[in-house]
Amino acid sequence: MTGKSYLISPSVRANHRLLVLSGAIGGVIGLAMALILLRNGVPNDDPGALLTMPLPRWFAVLVALIWGIGMPIVSWRWERVVDEHERRAYRDGAVAGFYVMGLGAPVWWFLWRGGMAPAVDAVWLYGATMTVTGLVWLWRKHA
Repeated sequence: MTGKSYLISPSVRANHRLLVLSGAIGGVIGLAMALILLRNGVPNDDPGALLTMPLPRWFAVLVALIWGIGMPIVSWRWERVVDEHERRAYRDGAVAGFYVMGLGAPVWWFLWRGGMAPAVDAVWLYGATMTVTGLVWLWRKHA
C-alpha cells in the first residue's frame, strides 16, 4: 500500500470514485456537446448560443439516455455508500436548491409577466439550483 490510502475506508473510496465518475460523465457530455456545436459554427460569435443551439438528434437521445438512466444509477449507488454526515449535507443542499427553484421560478415568472424581466430560462434556473445545491453541500460537508 502506498501513501495513506489504507486509512480511507472502502465506503469513502467508493464515494470518491462515484463523485469522480459523475464529474467525468458531465465533463465528457459537455466536451462532446461543445465540439459538435463548434464544428457547426456559433452564430454571431455568441458563446451563449452553445446552450440554445439545436443538437443532432442522435446526440440528444444518447445524452438523454445517459442522464436519465445512467446518472440515477450512479446516484443510487452513491446514496448506498455515503455516511450520515454527508447524507445530511446533501439533504441540506437539496433543500436549498429546492428553494432556489421553488421561489426563484415564480418570482422570475411574475416579473416577466409584468414586463420587468426576460422570459424564464430553464437552463439558468437549473444552473442556479445546482450551484446553490453544490455550494451548500460543500459547506455543510466541510463545516
